[in-house]
Amino acid sequence: MADIIWQTFSEQEKEEYIRFLKIFGSLSGLFKDNQEGNNAKKPYLYYRNHEQLYKRCFNVEDLTRKDSAFDALAHVGDKKVGVGLKTWIHTGDLSYQKVAEFNKLAPTEIRPLIDHATPEEVITKVSKLRNERIWLDKRLYNTLEGDDIYHYITRDDDVMNIIETKYDLVQEDSLKLISSNGKTFSFTDGLRNYKFYASKSVLLEEFDATKPNIITTVPIRQFDDPFELLRTIDFAEDKTIQKIEEVIYLPLYSDVSFTVEEHSGFNAWNGKPKTKGSLTPRPVFEAYATIPSWIHRLFPRFFVIDAFDKNEIKNSDGFNLHLPDGRIIQARCTQENGKSLQTNPQSILGKWILHDVLGLGAREVLTLKRLNDLGVDSLKITKIDNENFKIDLAETYAFEKWKIDLRSKLEELKKDNPRLRLPVFRDELFEAE
Repeated sequence: MADIIWQTFSEQEKEEYIRFLKIFGSLSGLFKDNQEGNNAKKPYLYYRNHEQLYKRCFNVEDLTRKDSAFDALAHVGDKKVGVGLKTWIHTGDLSYQKVAEFNKLAPTEIRPLIDHATPEEVITKVSKLRNERIWLDKRLYNTLEGDDIYHYITRDDDVMNIIETKYDLVQEDSLKLISSNGKTFSFTDGLRNYKFYASKSVLLEEFDATKPNIITTVPIRQFDDPFELLRTIDFAEDKTIQKIEEVIYLPLYSDVSFTVEEHSGFNAWNGKPKTKGSLTPRPVFEAYATIPSWIHRLFPRFFVIDAFDKNEIKNSDGFNLHLPDGRIIQARCTQENGKSLQTNPQSILGKWILHDVLGLGAREVLTLKRLNDLGVDSLKITKIDNENFKIDLAETYAFEKWKIDLRSKLEELKKDNPRLRLPVFRDELFEAE
């Protein structure tokens, strides 16, 4: 099926999308030599421009900066649909394109299988890791009832072809190895063909751009001198003041031990009963996110904590947490010195993270391995205003990178607050990058 959600967009939306594709294509001469080579007549489209255009023209949420399996989240009726966006030069009707990379997991999860196991075990592992990441985002953005899609544009001689296809999970029970030389693993699941390149730890999927699958073909006129078009731009004075987003990160693990503690944080449900001597376990999914004290010191107005009283931080009033799937839950900073981000009851936050997003069952312990396998280990909190905050999952080491970026500010802060405990800076995690 070539037309999956394209038909749900209005004619005005589609016309605007096509109009801008023509504009981008007309400027191809700015980025390549139009006069030479086999691809001279094939227009240029930068993938970031494509992503921005899709967001502008259609009723979708931009996910491109969130390390998601999807690039956009479309609202189709009462359903949500994950959208993967791609563009490439049309050199053939069938083309392999990258759909996943496993750089962080390859040394521990894939390389040992390449060295010591069978090719079938390698493609099984790669397929499982691919599916786990898709399922993570299907749960996170609640696309479980929608048919996720790829929307892609292939660029042929003086045209751009618009195509949609289903964003399928790899059918793990139907895998068949086609060929392998220890470096490249070609396989199929009966629906799609795939290639895994061990040297770059990337998975490619074969996409079909044959004529029956093309929704529409957009004619492109490439200008020989695109600079003349740019001359027509009028630089009127722009007095708009752009708001800078306020963002912090919170780890899903212990910042001290660099592991997920078994009896606290997001495993608080596994802690000792609250009443001494009681045999009643804590509520299922009881959990909280730890806020290291230095965050409150460095960003004292982020959660609108009113004052410092005898070097102790007063807890904040409640606020709204906006989840990626559109739901809103109530939360607050609590415990001594505001060291905990919680909901009331605590199981609301825990159930969303542990069950709805990470896919854990009741009373299943969260581990660092589980987080690493899914490629996430932190929460990104974005301030909308004093009463509203967005919460998202952040990629592996996002919190660690953020700490390192703040190192100089934290060291300056410690000069004025000698008793402040600085976080552990784990530079060794990024030495090879």
